[in-house]
Amino acid sequence: MSLSPERWRIIRSVFAELSELSPAERDGRLAGITFNDPDLRAEIAALLRAADQVGDRFERAATEAFDLDPGAQVGDRVGPYRIVREIGRGGMGAVFEAHREDAGFDKRVALKMVARGRDTDAILRRFRYERQILARLEHRNIAALLDGGVTESGQPYFAMEYVEGQRIDRYCEARALGIRDRLQLFRQVCAAVHYAHQNLVVHRDLKPSNILVAADGTVKLLDFGIAKLLDPGDDSLDPLTQAGSAPMTTAYASPEQLVGDRVTTASDVYSLGVVLYQLLTGRPPFESGDVPVLEIRRRRAESAPLPPSRAVLPGTRLSGTEPTAKRLQRALAGELDNLVMMALRREPERRYPSVEAFSDDVLRFLAGLPIQATPDSIGYRFGKFVRRNRLAAVAALVALLSVGLGTAASLWQLGVARSERDRAERERVKAGEVTEFFRSVFLAASPVRLGPTITVVEAMDAAGRRLDSAFSSPDQLWLKTALQSTLASTYYDIGLAEKALPLAQAAMASQAVLDSGRVTSDGANQIYNMAGVALELGRLEQSESLFRRSMAMYEQLPNQDPAEIAKGWGQVGLILSRQGRSREALELQGRTVALLRARVPETDRGLMIALVNFGAELTEAGRMAEGQRYLGDAVVLAEKQRGPDHDDVALALQPLAMNLMFSGELDQALSAARRGVKIMTARRGPLNTATLSAGQALMSVLAERGECREAIALADQLIGARGPDLPDTELALGSAYLIRGRCLGQSGQLAEAEAALKQGLSLRLATLPPAHWAVGQAQSLLGEVVARRGRKAEGVRLLEEGAVRIETGLTPANRRAIEARQRLDRYR
Repeated sequence: MSLSPERWRIIRSVFAELSELSPAERDGRLAGITFNDPDLRAEIAALLRAADQVGDRFERAATEAFDLDPGAQVGDRVGPYRIVREIGRGGMGAVFEAHREDAGFDKRVALKMVARGRDTDAILRRFRYERQILARLEHRNIAALLDGGVTESGQPYFAMEYVEGQRIDRYCEARALGIRDRLQLFRQVCAAVHYAHQNLVVHRDLKPSNILVAADGTVKLLDFGIAKLLDPGDDSLDPLTQAGSAPMTTAYASPEQLVGDRVTTASDVYSLGVVLYQLLTGRPPFESGDVPVLEIRRRRAESAPLPPSRAVLPGTRLSGTEPTAKRLQRALAGELDNLVMMALRREPERRYPSVEAFSDDVLRFLAGLPIQATPDSIGYRFGKFVRRNRLAAVAALVALLSVGLGTAASLWQLGVARSERDRAERERVKAGEVTEFFRSVFLAASPVRLGPTITVVEAMDAAGRRLDSAFSSPDQLWLKTALQSTLASTYYDIGLAEKALPLAQAAMASQAVLDSGRVTSDGANQIYNMAGVALELGRLEQSESLFRRSMAMYEQLPNQDPAEIAKGWGQVGLILSRQGRSREALELQGRTVALLRARVPETDRGLMIALVNFGAELTEAGRMAEGQRYLGDAVVLAEKQRGPDHDDVALALQPLAMNLMFSGELDQALSAARRGVKIMTARRGPLNTATLSAGQALMSVLAERGECREAIALADQLIGARGPDLPDTELALGSAYLIRGRCLGQSGQLAEAEAALKQGLSLRLATLPPAHWAVGQAQSLLGEVVARRGRKAEGVRLLEEGAVRIETGLTPANRRAIEARQRLDRYR
């Protein structure tokens, strides 16, 4: 049959959209589309029916290319669950919405079952394999495994968290989200995938239909049905490593997946690049047209897409901030082009080295910092050179291979030669070796050699550069690890976390080699130290994962002090709080305080820190009297332990000032806030993070008291320092804009207030998860000013979204939640 290009374009576009929907959703969507030619609807319906009959044979293994009974019907009972409706079908069977109804307990779940007749040994292995993978993963952005079992007829099933949401691309379209909002959502996806990689899981099927966004903006990653474990020796357990089994979704698969090469975490980086490309341009990076599937795969494996800015079609728009295709092209050109195209490089080793690095580059872009991605021009020119000079290139390649093989052989021989050293003997010689190393470093960095301005930090930098050459023998790896850790800790202690990061990473990796899979206290210590560096740099998801890993290791080791383990869990609680997960944080902090009070003396600083964290969480939960009691105890302990003018006293005074403010005790709140700022400024300087945090509390109290002139002056002072010394990622900067906007709004200067509040919201979106309560607070304040300026519908939308975020992240009893609800009630 001959079709015009325009007619075929319409059919292809609609078919591509509907083919990923369930049958019920598909029929409803098709019925709602208006066509100039009524025959089009019938043709598309026929194509969809044909696709159902063919199944997913071109996207799945040949052994799965047939359609079978899903094994359950609406109304059936499966274990403790009753099936409500079918959600969708996949390669192994079907997924149902179900409810658990036993002993008065009612919970909504997604129930996955193997189809009858498809329960071959290979399929059952894969099903169990998926359940094994999900059991490893506990992350707020991954749909959780809840339960599993076998039906009376012998069919296996497992129950997962039911996610009520839209696939990520449709969520963005429905809300006309701008570039920054889409990037923030994408970072949540990266957080989930990075966590999976840390747990040695590669997803292998990342695409919009497997990424849902709930109404509150929380992303949930689904469907680990074709995921793979990276554990050494586990390939035998993975049914997808068998010959002829290469399931994938071609449009989102990496080049190595398309040609059947080894799949690693780099494949997920590529698929994430495809997803981001689609979110930013409104279209996938590759158009399939009417080309056969095998030809599509060949072309995809051998070619690169256009940069996003050049792929934007006329008429494309994302939101009111990018109203025309030309403006969208300009917004994408340059850094965003480089960022996406680095993830989409054909060679896995030339992409981002990890999903975390990809996400960090997105954060750098949002914060206005230089990104790590660079244009592809050098590699492209080199490739052209090789094709023009094949003979010379082959000769050079032979030489490089010779060097590489010789190096590999040498490393292998050194690894074989490495013997176990007795730990006591190592500790005996360590002091002398370390002393001699640092003596040589400081002699090399002496003023005679490098001039009178040499600093300790420069000497430490020199020490770091010499580690690899000074301790190149495998027998010295234990000593190099100790020195890496010492330098990292020193950098961290003097506030240079960026310099500490590579050394902490190297120490953790070196220790893993020394431990050879064993759980050791040294291994746990290195992971714990790396977690602290990550926390200082604001890498909250990474820090949480590392702290949890170290705590799990400590708990396996004999003779561990429960009090020290409790302090570590307190750190996890602090991270949860910074992520806006206050309910989880409150539970952890409460357990920490109870254990420490029972086991450590009042002179223990860890107890004081635990009291501060628990008191602050109680305040966020709206339990003011309890919070005030714990925070007051923390101030008293800090004064006893450190003296009245120590940093620790100011650390406790800041949350106490906020508690007193929320409790209406404004005079006491102002006194506590001023004292905290005075101590921190004297001890750490005006632009230290701790000083800025104390200043944030003072500005809030002043605004609450109506002393807006001083509050605005302090906010303007902070905003004026914005730049290299005060980056956009500093949370206090966003708060300064919000407090300025709030005060201007109170005085009737609505246009200036709106501008300041928009800046504050933008900064919070750039540094916090979209679902964070602090984002909701900025939305609520902005919504009130927008409504007062006469744009009521827009204002009410912001007020509603803000109230939901605050109540979800905190509690309805929290003062911020109450105020947000009151603002909404005034204008709705």
